[in-house]
Amino acid sequence: MTDQESGRSSGGPSEDSAWEAGSGRALISLAVLRLIEDAVGQPFPADYLEVIRTRNAAYFERQDFPVSTPDGPEERSVAVLLSADGDETDAESVLSQWRTLQDEHGFGPRVVPFGMDGGGNLVCFDFSAAGNPAVVSWQHDEAWEPIRVAESFAAFLERLS
Repeated sequence: MTDQESGRSSGGPSEDSAWEAGSGRALISLAVLRLIEDAVGQPFPADYLEVIRTRNAAYFERQDFPVSTPDGPEERSVAVLLSADGDETDAESVLSQWRTLQDEHGFGPRVVPFGMDGGGNLVCFDFSAAGNPAVVSWQHDEAWEPIRVAESFAAFLERLS
């Protein structure tokens, strides 16, 4: 069986070194993500879907990434890949965090979280522009808008240390 047939890739966004050993599970259904795709009007990136199929709700092994904030450079982190098949009652689900961003923080549907740190700060896709979404970081206790940290999901994973 080839890596492509088994769902593994050599290198790239799903490489095992990005994820904590033994964490994550197989995705049960893409239904929740399809619901969000319909609301956003764009599909999720293929590299994210590749990862989420086998690493749903996984913990990141490499968690830190640099950002340039209005106050200067900072290190931020991401601990967990949000569950893509959890419902709105699961605080660590894409759907729950997406609804919270809209309902409690006034974000439109085009900012879609996929990762969270231990303090409730989010790493999100920003579907504002056509094409592959950028990755942004949002701090719940800061006044500024989400900050762009990478051009794509794969580029974000490459920045983690």
